[in-house]
Amino acid sequence: MSRALSRSLSKSGLAIGLAICLISRGSVSASVTLIDDSFTAADNTALIGRFPAPTDSPGNAYGGNGNVSLVGGFFGTPYEADILSNTARVGGDAGLGLNLGVATPTQFILSITFNISADTENQTNNAHRGAGLGFFSSVATGSGGSSHGFNNFTGLAVDRTGSVRLIVAGANSGIATTVAGFDPSLTHTLSYLVDTTAGIGSSTYIYLDGVGVVIAAPVNTFTVARTALAGFYNSSGATEVATFDNFMVVVVPEPAALMAVIGVTLLICLHYLGTARVRSSHSAGVRQ
Repeated sequence: MSRALSRSLSKSGLAIGLAICLISRGSVSASVTLIDDSFTAADNTALIGRFPAPTDSPGNAYGGNGNVSLVGGFFGTPYEADILSNTARVGGDAGLGLNLGVATPTQFILSITFNISADTENQTNNAHRGAGLGFFSSVATGSGGSSHGFNNFTGLAVDRTGSVRLIVAGANSGIATTVAGFDPSLTHTLSYLVDTTAGIGSSTYIYLDGVGVVIAAPVNTFTVARTALAGFYNSSGATEVATFDNFMVVVVPEPAALMAVIGVTLLICLHYLGTARVRSSHSAGVRQ
C-alpha cells in the first residue's frame, strides 16, 4: 500500500469516528458549512487569491498573513505560498486564512496534513515555530519586522519535536504538551474541534496522527471574533518551507442530522481515498 493511500485510510477512519463520537455525545451546534481543499493545481500556482477545491462553501479565496509572496514560485523572502506537487508550499513565516462567513457561535472540526521535515527550528527557538492549524481574527500582508504568519492566530502549532502548543491571538499561551515518538521526517495529520460559544470557547477531541492530545484551552479562548478565518501557517527559518494538504473545516450540525454528517464525512473520505489512489497510480507509472 502506498504511503499516500495509507495516510488517507487513517485520516478517513479518524474523520468518521470523530463525527460519530461528537454526535453520539450531543456535542453539536446548529449550522453546517464545509471546506475541503486537496490543493490540486499546477506547480507554482499562488495560494493568495486561490479558491479551495473541490469544496468552498463560503465562496471565498485565501488571504495571506505576514510577509507573503502574492505570486507563485520559490523566493525565500517574501515567503512563498503556492502549490508544489499538489500540496500547499508555505514559507518560513507565512500564513493563509479563509473567511468562513460565520458570525454566530459554532462548533468547528478542523483537519490538515502537514510535513515540516525541512523546518530546522522548534519552539525552544520561538514559541510559534512549527505548523499551525486554527483560525485568524484577520489577515494582512506586509514586509516589516512585525509582520508574521502567526499574527492574530488562535489555534495549535506542532513543531519538529512533537511539541503541540496553544497560540492565542498570535501570542504564546504557555500551554503545551509533547507527543512521544514524533518523527519530523514524515507527513502528519492534526485534527481537533473547537466551540466558540460564549462561556465555552475551548478545544477538544485533539488528535495528532490518531493519538489523543490534551491541551486545556482556557474558557473563551476560541471566540466568534477570533475564528473569523480558518487557516494554517508555517514558522521556521527564513528559507525553509513546509507543505500542507487535505485542509478540511466542518461546522457540526444538530444531533438529528447524524446521517447527513456521516454522509458528508464519507464523501470527504472517498475523495481522499480516490486522490491517494490516483497519486499512487501516477507514482507507480512514473517509476515503471
